[in-house]
Amino acid sequence: MARPIKDDYEAVLFLEDQYVSRQMRYSEFEAILDNVVPLSDLVDTEVNAVYIQMNQQLAPRALVFFKLYFDEDGLADPEWNVPLKRLASISGSGPDLGGGPIRLACRSQCAISWHQRDLWDPDMRPGGNDFQVIKKALIENRLSFEVVQMQEEEVPTLREVSEKPSSKRKNKREVDEDIPVLVPEAVQKKPDAESEALKDLEKKHRLKLARILKEQRLRIKTLSSQHEAEIEERARISRIETQAYKNKQQELEQSLKQTRVLYEQTKTKLQKRSDQFLNLQDDLTKHRKKLALLEKELSAALPGEEAERLKQRMEGELSILKEQLDRREAEIYFRNEREEQLRAEIQKLKEELDNSGDSQVLSQLSELDVVFVVYHPGAGHLTLPVQDIKRYMDNPIAYVAERCSVSEKVYKEWLDHYEKPACDFRVPGHGLCGKSINRIAAPSDYVPGESNRCEEHQVG
Repeated sequence: MARPIKDDYEAVLFLEDQYVSRQMRYSEFEAILDNVVPLSDLVDTEVNAVYIQMNQQLAPRALVFFKLYFDEDGLADPEWNVPLKRLASISGSGPDLGGGPIRLACRSQCAISWHQRDLWDPDMRPGGNDFQVIKKALIENRLSFEVVQMQEEEVPTLREVSEKPSSKRKNKREVDEDIPVLVPEAVQKKPDAESEALKDLEKKHRLKLARILKEQRLRIKTLSSQHEAEIEERARISRIETQAYKNKQQELEQSLKQTRVLYEQTKTKLQKRSDQFLNLQDDLTKHRKKLALLEKELSAALPGEEAERLKQRMEGELSILKEQLDRREAEIYFRNEREEQLRAEIQKLKEELDNSGDSQVLSQLSELDVVFVVYHPGAGHLTLPVQDIKRYMDNPIAYVAERCSVSEKVYKEWLDHYEKPACDFRVPGHGLCGKSINRIAAPSDYVPGESNRCEEHQVG
Protein backbone atom coordinates (compact mmCIF):
# COMPACT_ATOMS: atom_id res chain seq x y z
CA MET A 1 0.00 0.00 0.00
CA ALA A 2 1.39 3.43 -0.97
CA ARG A 3 2.40 5.77 1.85
CA PRO A 4 0.29 8.95 2.22
CA ILE A 5 1.77 12.14 0.78
CA LYS A 6 3.16 14.44 3.42
CA ASP A 7 2.26 18.08 3.55
CA ASP A 8 5.92 19.12 3.44
CA TYR A 9 6.36 17.98 -0.19
CA GLU A 10 6.03 21.61 -1.20
CA ALA A 11 8.63 23.98 -2.64
CA VAL A 12 9.00 27.49 -4.06
CA LEU A 13 11.35 28.26 -6.96
CA PHE A 14 12.43 31.73 -8.16
CA LEU A 15 12.81 31.74 -11.96
CA GLU A 16 14.73 34.19 -14.13
CA ASP A 17 15.18 33.71 -17.91
CA GLN A 18 14.56 29.94 -17.85
CA TYR A 19 16.92 29.56 -14.90
CA VAL A 20 16.22 28.69 -11.26
CA SER A 21 17.92 31.49 -9.35
CA ARG A 22 16.73 30.38 -5.90
CA GLN A 23 14.81 27.44 -4.45
CA MET A 24 13.46 26.71 -0.98
CA ARG A 25 10.98 24.61 0.90
CA TYR A 26 7.59 26.16 1.54
CA SER A 27 8.30 26.56 5.27
CA GLU A 28 11.33 28.71 4.40
CA PHE A 29 9.18 30.76 2.02
CA GLU A 30 6.67 31.39 4.80
CA ALA A 31 9.52 32.84 6.88
CA ILE A 32 10.32 35.20 4.01
CA LEU A 33 6.66 36.27 3.82
CA ASP A 34 6.72 36.97 7.59
CA ASN A 35 9.76 39.24 6.97
CA VAL A 36 11.86 37.09 9.27
CA VAL A 37 14.50 36.65 6.54
CA PRO A 38 15.27 39.65 4.25
CA LEU A 39 16.81 39.01 0.81
CA SER A 40 19.42 41.72 0.26
CA ASP A 41 20.14 40.60 -3.33
CA LEU A 42 16.50 41.24 -4.34
CA VAL A 43 16.22 44.87 -3.18
CA ASP A 44 13.51 46.78 -5.10
CA THR A 45 12.86 43.79 -7.37
CA GLU A 46 9.76 41.89 -8.51
CA VAL A 47 10.52 38.19 -8.93
CA ASN A 48 8.71 35.48 -10.89
CA ALA A 49 8.22 32.48 -8.64
CA VAL A 50 6.38 29.16 -8.76
CA TYR A 51 4.76 27.25 -5.88
CA ILE A 52 5.02 23.45 -6.31
CA GLN A 53 3.12 20.56 -4.75
CA MET A 54 4.69 17.19 -5.59
CA ASN A 55 4.31 13.53 -4.81
CA GLN A 56 6.85 11.35 -3.00
CA GLN A 57 8.61 10.63 -6.31
CA LEU A 58 9.14 14.43 -6.72
CA ALA A 59 6.79 14.59 -9.72
CA PRO A 60 4.76 17.86 -9.71
CA ARG A 61 1.08 17.59 -8.83
CA ALA A 62 0.21 21.32 -8.79
CA LEU A 63 1.98 24.52 -9.89
CA VAL A 64 1.10 28.16 -9.14
CA PHE A 65 3.09 30.80 -11.07
CA PHE A 66 3.04 34.00 -8.97
CA LYS A 67 4.89 37.32 -8.66
CA LEU A 68 6.32 38.80 -5.46
CA TYR A 69 7.84 42.26 -4.85
CA PHE A 70 10.74 42.93 -2.45
CA ASP A 71 11.14 46.49 -1.14
CA GLU A 72 14.24 48.67 -0.60
CA ASP A 73 15.18 46.60 2.50
CA GLY A 74 14.84 43.25 0.72
CA LEU A 75 11.61 42.43 2.59
CA ALA A 76 8.60 40.81 0.94
CA ASP A 77 5.57 42.99 0.23
CA PRO A 78 3.47 42.89 3.43
CA GLU A 79 0.23 43.36 1.43
CA TRP A 80 0.88 40.27 -0.74
CA ASN A 81 -1.94 37.78 -0.09
CA VAL A 82 -2.11 35.22 -2.90
CA PRO A 83 -3.66 31.95 -1.56
CA LEU A 84 -1.17 29.54 -3.14
CA LYS A 85 -2.56 26.33 -1.65
CA ARG A 86 -6.14 27.33 -2.47
CA LEU A 87 -5.24 28.05 -6.10
CA ALA A 88 -3.27 24.80 -6.31
CA SER A 89 -6.32 22.81 -5.16
CA ILE A 90 -9.01 24.39 -7.39
CA SER A 91 -7.15 25.26 -10.60
CA GLY A 92 -7.64 23.59 -13.97
CA SER A 93 -5.46 20.89 -15.45
CA GLY A 94 -2.08 21.45 -17.07
CA PRO A 95 0.57 19.36 -18.84
CA ASP A 96 1.81 15.98 -17.67
CA LEU A 97 5.23 16.34 -16.00
CA GLY A 98 5.71 12.68 -15.08
CA GLY A 99 3.03 12.10 -12.47
CA GLY A 100 -0.07 12.67 -14.58
CA PRO A 101 -1.72 15.97 -15.56
CA ILE A 102 -0.95 18.66 -13.01
CA ARG A 103 -3.21 21.37 -11.60
CA LEU A 104 -2.02 24.70 -12.99
CA ALA A 105 -2.66 28.30 -11.92
CA CYS A 106 -1.17 31.12 -14.00
CA ARG A 107 -2.21 34.48 -15.45
CA SER A 108 -4.07 32.84 -18.36
CA GLN A 109 -5.71 30.21 -16.13
CA CYS A 110 -6.70 31.62 -12.76
CA ALA A 111 -9.67 30.26 -10.81
CA ILE A 112 -9.87 33.44 -8.67
CA SER A 113 -10.09 36.38 -11.05
CA TRP A 114 -8.97 39.14 -8.64
CA HIS A 115 -5.62 37.36 -8.14
CA GLN A 116 -4.91 37.20 -11.88
CA ARG A 117 -2.73 40.36 -11.83
CA ASP A 118 -0.45 38.72 -9.23
CA LEU A 119 0.24 35.71 -11.48
CA TRP A 120 2.38 35.27 -14.59
CA ASP A 121 2.38 32.96 -17.61
CA PRO A 122 5.13 30.36 -18.04
CA ASP A 123 7.14 30.29 -21.25
CA MET A 124 6.17 27.18 -23.26
CA ARG A 125 8.28 27.76 -26.36
CA PRO A 126 10.62 24.97 -27.54
CA GLY A 127 14.09 25.44 -26.11
CA GLY A 128 12.85 27.79 -23.39
CA ASN A 129 10.11 25.83 -21.59
CA ASP A 130 9.70 26.80 -17.94
CA PHE A 131 8.00 23.46 -17.17
CA GLN A 132 11.13 21.56 -18.24
CA VAL A 133 13.27 23.86 -16.08
CA ILE A 134 11.06 23.12 -13.06
CA LYS A 135 11.06 19.40 -13.76
CA LYS A 136 14.87 19.35 -14.04
CA ALA A 137 15.26 21.27 -10.77
CA LEU A 138 13.00 18.77 -8.95
CA ILE A 139 14.95 15.82 -10.37
CA GLU A 140 18.21 17.32 -9.07
CA ASN A 141 16.55 17.47 -5.60
CA ARG A 142 18.83 20.11 -4.12
CA LEU A 143 16.29 20.61 -1.32
CA SER A 144 16.93 17.02 -0.17
CA PHE A 145 13.36 15.73 -0.17
CA GLU A 146 12.97 12.07 0.78
CA VAL A 147 12.24 10.13 -2.40
CA VAL A 148 9.96 7.10 -1.91
CA GLN A 149 10.09 4.57 -4.73
CA MET A 150 6.80 3.17 -6.07
CA GLN A 151 5.85 -0.38 -5.01
CA GLU A 152 6.17 -3.07 -7.64
CA GLU A 153 3.07 -4.32 -9.40
CA GLU A 154 1.49 -7.63 -8.57
CA VAL A 155 3.56 -10.66 -9.62
CA PRO A 156 1.89 -12.89 -12.28
CA THR A 157 0.41 -16.14 -10.84
CA LEU A 158 0.34 -19.72 -12.08
CA ARG A 159 -2.75 -20.91 -13.88
CA GLU A 160 -3.52 -24.42 -12.64
CA VAL A 161 -4.76 -27.22 -14.86
CA SER A 162 -8.54 -27.33 -14.82
CA GLU A 163 -8.88 -31.02 -15.39
CA LYS A 164 -7.03 -34.04 -14.00
CA PRO A 165 -4.65 -35.77 -16.42
CA SER A 166 -6.24 -38.63 -18.32
CA SER A 167 -4.79 -42.11 -18.34
CA LYS A 168 -5.07 -42.05 -22.05
CA ARG A 169 -2.14 -40.81 -24.10
CA LYS A 170 -2.57 -37.23 -25.20
CA ASN A 171 -1.28 -35.55 -28.31
CA LYS A 172 1.40 -32.84 -28.16
CA ARG A 173 -1.11 -29.98 -28.34
CA GLU A 174 -3.15 -31.32 -25.41
CA VAL A 175 0.00 -31.80 -23.37
CA ASP A 176 1.10 -28.21 -24.01
CA GLU A 177 -2.27 -26.91 -22.85
CA ASP A 178 -1.95 -28.79 -19.56
CA ILE A 179 1.41 -27.19 -18.70
CA PRO A 180 1.05 -24.35 -16.14
CA VAL A 181 2.04 -20.92 -17.50
CA LEU A 182 2.65 -17.44 -16.03
CA VAL A 183 -0.25 -15.11 -16.81
CA PRO A 184 -1.61 -11.96 -15.08
CA GLU A 185 -4.64 -12.40 -12.85
CA ALA A 186 -6.58 -10.09 -15.16
CA VAL A 187 -6.35 -12.75 -17.89
CA GLN A 188 -7.70 -15.39 -15.51
CA LYS A 189 -10.68 -13.28 -14.58
CA LYS A 190 -11.66 -12.05 -18.08
CA PRO A 191 -11.89 -14.49 -20.96
CA ASP A 192 -11.87 -11.76 -23.68
CA ALA A 193 -8.49 -10.27 -22.65
CA GLU A 194 -7.51 -9.07 -26.11
CA SER A 195 -10.70 -7.03 -26.52
CA GLU A 196 -10.27 -5.49 -23.07
CA ALA A 197 -6.63 -4.67 -23.86
CA LEU A 198 -7.68 -2.89 -27.05
CA LYS A 199 -10.30 -0.92 -25.13
CA ASP A 200 -7.74 0.06 -22.50
CA LEU A 201 -5.28 1.09 -25.21
CA GLU A 202 -7.96 3.15 -26.97
CA LYS A 203 -8.88 4.78 -23.68
CA LYS A 204 -5.22 5.63 -23.00
CA HIS A 205 -4.88 7.14 -26.47
CA ARG A 206 -8.00 9.26 -25.96
CA LEU A 207 -6.71 10.49 -22.61
CA LYS A 208 -3.31 11.23 -24.12
CA LEU A 209 -4.90 13.12 -27.03
CA ALA A 210 -7.11 15.08 -24.64
CA ARG A 211 -4.07 16.03 -22.53
CA ILE A 212 -2.18 17.13 -25.65
CA LEU A 213 -5.14 19.26 -26.78
CA LYS A 214 -5.42 20.86 -23.34
CA GLU A 215 -1.71 21.55 -23.29
CA GLN A 216 -1.82 23.15 -26.75
CA ARG A 217 -4.83 25.28 -25.79
CA LEU A 218 -2.96 26.40 -22.67
CA ARG A 219 0.11 27.18 -24.76
CA ILE A 220 -1.96 29.22 -27.23
CA LYS A 221 -3.68 31.06 -24.39
CA THR A 222 -0.33 31.70 -22.67
CA LEU A 223 1.27 33.01 -25.86
CA SER A 224 -1.73 35.25 -26.50
CA SER A 225 -1.47 36.63 -22.98
CA GLN A 226 2.27 37.23 -23.41
CA HIS A 227 1.63 38.93 -26.75
CA GLU A 228 -0.99 41.21 -25.18
CA ALA A 229 1.43 42.03 -22.36
CA GLU A 230 4.15 42.89 -24.89
CA ILE A 231 1.71 45.10 -26.82
CA GLU A 232 0.72 46.90 -23.60
CA GLU A 233 4.39 47.40 -22.70
CA ARG A 234 5.22 48.75 -26.16
CA ALA A 235 2.18 51.05 -25.99
CA ARG A 236 3.32 52.28 -22.56
CA ILE A 237 6.86 52.94 -23.85
CA SER A 238 5.39 54.68 -26.89
CA ARG A 239 3.24 56.89 -24.66
CA ILE A 240 6.26 57.79 -22.54
CA GLU A 241 8.35 58.59 -25.63
CA THR A 242 5.52 60.61 -27.14
CA GLN A 243 5.07 62.58 -23.93
CA ALA A 244 8.83 63.20 -23.74
CA TYR A 245 8.76 64.38 -27.36
CA LYS A 246 5.83 66.72 -26.62
CA ASN A 247 7.62 68.13 -23.58
CA LYS A 248 10.78 68.67 -25.60
CA GLN A 249 8.75 70.28 -28.38
CA GLN A 250 7.15 72.65 -25.86
CA GLU A 251 10.59 73.56 -24.53
CA LEU A 252 11.85 74.24 -28.05
CA GLU A 253 8.77 76.33 -28.87
CA GLN A 254 9.27 78.33 -25.67
CA SER A 255 12.94 78.83 -26.50
CA LEU A 256 11.98 79.91 -30.01
CA LYS A 257 9.50 82.47 -28.64
CA GLN A 258 12.14 83.86 -26.29
CA THR A 259 14.63 84.10 -29.16
CA ARG A 260 12.08 85.95 -31.30
CA VAL A 261 11.34 88.41 -28.48
CA LEU A 262 15.07 88.99 -27.99
CA TYR A 263 15.46 89.49 -31.72
CA GLU A 264 12.71 92.13 -31.79
CA GLN A 265 14.18 93.90 -28.77
CA THR A 266 17.64 93.98 -30.34
CA LYS A 267 16.20 95.20 -33.61
CA THR A 268 14.39 98.06 -31.83
CA LYS A 269 17.54 98.94 -29.91
CA LEU A 270 19.56 98.99 -33.13
CA GLN A 271 17.01 101.31 -34.73
CA LYS A 272 17.35 103.71 -31.81
CA ARG A 273 21.13 103.58 -32.09
CA SER A 274 20.88 104.36 -35.79
CA ASP A 275 18.69 107.39 -35.08
CA GLN A 276 21.13 108.63 -32.45
CA PHE A 277 24.01 108.17 -34.87
CA LEU A 278 22.24 110.27 -37.49
CA ASN A 279 21.58 113.00 -34.90
CA LEU A 280 25.24 112.99 -33.90
CA GLN A 281 26.26 113.35 -37.51
CA ASP A 282 23.93 116.34 -37.87
CA ASP A 283 25.37 117.95 -34.71
CA LEU A 284 28.89 117.33 -35.96
CA THR A 285 28.09 119.00 -39.25
CA LYS A 286 26.62 122.02 -37.47
CA HIS A 287 29.67 122.38 -35.21
CA ARG A 288 32.01 122.15 -38.16
CA LYS A 289 30.10 124.88 -39.94
CA LYS A 290 30.18 127.04 -36.82
CA LEU A 291 33.91 126.42 -36.42
CA ALA A 292 34.55 127.43 -40.00
CA LEU A 293 32.53 130.58 -39.51
CA LEU A 294 34.47 131.54 -36.36
CA GLU A 295 37.79 130.96 -38.08
CA LYS A 296 36.64 133.16 -40.93
CA GLU A 297 35.59 135.92 -38.54
CA LEU A 298 38.88 135.64 -36.71
CA SER A 299 40.90 136.06 -39.85
CA ALA A 300 38.85 139.11 -40.89
CA ALA A 301 38.94 140.87 -37.50
CA LEU A 302 40.44 144.43 -37.18
CA PRO A 303 43.89 144.80 -35.62
CA GLY A 304 44.28 146.31 -32.21
CA GLU A 305 43.17 145.63 -28.70
CA GLU A 306 39.61 144.79 -29.70
CA ALA A 307 40.87 142.39 -32.30
CA GLU A 308 43.05 140.74 -29.67
CA ARG A 309 40.12 140.28 -27.30
CA LEU A 310 38.03 138.96 -30.16
CA LYS A 311 40.80 136.64 -31.13
CA GLN A 312 41.13 135.31 -27.58
CA ARG A 313 37.38 134.84 -27.30
CA MET A 314 37.22 133.10 -30.61
CA GLU A 315 40.19 130.90 -29.73
CA GLY A 316 38.45 129.94 -26.48
CA GLU A 317 35.25 129.09 -28.31
CA LEU A 318 37.30 127.31 -30.94
CA SER A 319 39.00 125.11 -28.32
CA ILE A 320 35.61 124.36 -26.74
CA LEU A 321 34.21 123.43 -30.12
CA LYS A 322 37.23 121.23 -30.83
CA GLU A 323 36.74 119.43 -27.52
CA GLN A 324 33.07 118.94 -28.30
CA LEU A 325 34.00 117.77 -31.77
CA ASP A 326 36.49 115.27 -30.35
CA ARG A 327 33.90 113.96 -27.93
CA ARG A 328 31.36 113.65 -30.73
CA GLU A 329 33.85 111.80 -32.90
CA ALA A 330 34.67 109.45 -30.00
CA GLU A 331 30.96 108.84 -29.41
CA ILE A 332 30.47 108.17 -33.11
CA TYR A 333 33.40 105.74 -33.07
CA PHE A 334 32.02 103.79 -30.09
CA ARG A 335 28.52 103.88 -31.54
CA ASN A 336 29.85 102.43 -34.77
CA GLU A 337 31.47 99.59 -32.82
CA ARG A 338 28.28 99.00 -30.86
CA GLU A 339 26.28 99.05 -34.08
CA GLU A 340 28.56 96.36 -35.55
CA GLN A 341 28.12 94.26 -32.41
CA LEU A 342 24.35 94.62 -32.61
CA ARG A 343 24.37 93.69 -36.29
CA ALA A 344 26.42 90.58 -35.45
CA GLU A 345 23.95 89.67 -32.69
CA ILE A 346 21.03 90.09 -35.10
CA GLN A 347 22.76 87.88 -37.66
CA LYS A 348 23.40 85.25 -35.00
CA LEU A 349 19.77 85.39 -33.87
CA LYS A 350 18.61 85.00 -37.46
CA GLU A 351 20.81 81.93 -37.83
CA GLU A 352 19.48 80.51 -34.56
CA LEU A 353 15.93 81.11 -35.76
CA ASP A 354 16.72 79.38 -39.03
CA ASN A 355 18.35 76.41 -37.31
CA SER A 356 16.06 76.08 -34.31
CA GLY A 357 13.32 74.43 -36.36
CA ASP A 358 13.14 70.89 -37.60
CA SER A 359 16.86 70.09 -37.54
CA GLN A 360 17.15 70.86 -33.82
CA VAL A 361 14.00 68.88 -33.03
CA LEU A 362 15.24 65.93 -35.04
CA SER A 363 18.62 66.10 -33.35
CA GLN A 364 16.96 66.03 -29.95
CA LEU A 365 14.78 63.09 -30.99
CA SER A 366 17.85 61.24 -32.22
CA GLU A 367 19.51 61.74 -28.83
CA LEU A 368 16.36 60.29 -27.21
CA ASP A 369 16.66 57.17 -29.45
CA VAL A 370 13.23 57.82 -30.97
CA VAL A 371 12.65 55.56 -33.99
CA PHE A 372 10.39 56.69 -36.87
CA VAL A 373 8.60 53.88 -38.71
CA VAL A 374 6.20 54.40 -41.64
CA TYR A 375 4.24 51.96 -43.73
CA HIS A 376 3.70 52.16 -47.49
CA PRO A 377 2.30 49.50 -49.84
CA GLY A 378 5.03 47.71 -51.73
CA ALA A 379 7.71 48.81 -49.26
CA GLY A 380 6.19 47.59 -46.00
CA HIS A 381 7.38 49.13 -42.74
CA LEU A 382 10.29 51.52 -43.32
CA THR A 383 12.56 52.74 -40.53
CA LEU A 384 13.49 56.35 -41.29
CA PRO A 385 16.97 57.57 -40.33
CA VAL A 386 16.92 61.01 -38.72
CA GLN A 387 18.78 62.57 -41.66
CA ASP A 388 16.10 61.29 -44.09
CA ILE A 389 13.03 62.56 -42.20
CA LYS A 390 13.00 66.03 -43.80
CA ARG A 391 13.42 64.52 -47.27
CA TYR A 392 10.59 62.08 -46.52
CA MET A 393 8.31 64.88 -45.28
CA ASP A 394 9.00 66.97 -48.39
CA ASN A 395 7.94 64.16 -50.75
CA PRO A 396 6.94 60.81 -49.18
CA ILE A 397 6.05 59.18 -52.51
CA ALA A 398 9.42 60.02 -54.07
CA TYR A 399 11.25 58.73 -50.99
CA VAL A 400 9.32 55.41 -50.98
CA ALA A 401 9.81 55.04 -54.74
CA GLU A 402 13.55 55.44 -54.27
CA ARG A 403 13.54 52.78 -51.53
CA CYS A 404 11.66 50.46 -53.93
CA SER A 405 14.22 51.15 -56.70
CA VAL A 406 11.66 52.63 -59.08
CA SER A 407 10.83 56.14 -60.27
CA GLU A 408 8.13 58.22 -58.62
CA LYS A 409 5.92 57.99 -61.73
CA VAL A 410 6.19 54.19 -61.88
CA TYR A 411 5.43 53.89 -58.15
CA LYS A 412 2.30 56.06 -58.50
CA GLU A 413 1.11 53.96 -61.47
CA TRP A 414 1.83 50.75 -59.53
CA LEU A 415 -0.06 52.11 -56.50
CA ASP A 416 -3.15 52.77 -58.66
CA HIS A 417 -2.82 49.29 -60.11
CA TYR A 418 -2.33 47.73 -56.63
CA GLU A 419 -5.43 49.40 -55.21
CA LYS A 420 -7.53 48.46 -58.26
CA PRO A 421 -6.01 45.70 -60.45
CA ALA A 422 -7.95 46.34 -63.66
CA CYS A 423 -7.03 47.16 -67.25
CA ASP A 424 -6.71 50.94 -67.59
CA PHE A 425 -6.62 51.00 -71.39
CA ARG A 426 -9.01 53.64 -72.70
CA VAL A 427 -11.08 52.17 -75.54
CA PRO A 428 -12.13 54.88 -78.03
CA GLY A 429 -15.80 55.65 -77.60
CA HIS A 430 -16.22 53.22 -74.67
CA GLY A 431 -14.00 54.57 -71.86
CA LEU A 432 -11.71 52.35 -69.76
CA CYS A 433 -11.54 48.63 -70.46
CA GLY A 434 -11.79 47.73 -66.74
CA LYS A 435 -11.13 44.01 -67.19
CA SER A 436 -9.70 42.34 -64.05
CA ILE A 437 -6.00 41.47 -64.21
CA ASN A 438 -3.45 39.89 -61.88
CA ARG A 439 -2.17 42.18 -59.14
CA ILE A 440 1.59 42.83 -59.12
CA ALA A 441 2.72 42.68 -55.49
CA ALA A 442 6.07 44.49 -55.80
CA PRO A 443 6.69 47.89 -57.50
CA SER A 444 10.00 46.60 -58.92
CA ASP A 445 8.10 43.90 -60.87
CA TYR A 446 5.64 46.39 -62.35
CA VAL A 447 6.02 47.13 -66.11
CA PRO A 448 3.98 50.11 -67.39
CA GLY A 449 1.84 49.27 -70.41
CA GLU A 450 1.97 45.55 -69.59
CA SER A 451 1.28 44.95 -65.91
CA ASN A 452 -1.65 47.38 -65.94
CA ARG A 453 -3.26 46.02 -69.11
CA CYS A 454 -5.10 42.90 -70.07
CA GLU A 455 -3.61 40.60 -72.72
CA GLU A 456 -5.68 42.22 -75.43
CA HIS A 457 -4.45 45.76 -74.74
CA GLN A 458 -0.84 45.14 -73.70
CA VAL A 459 1.73 47.26 -75.51
CA GLY A 460 3.85 45.33 -78.05
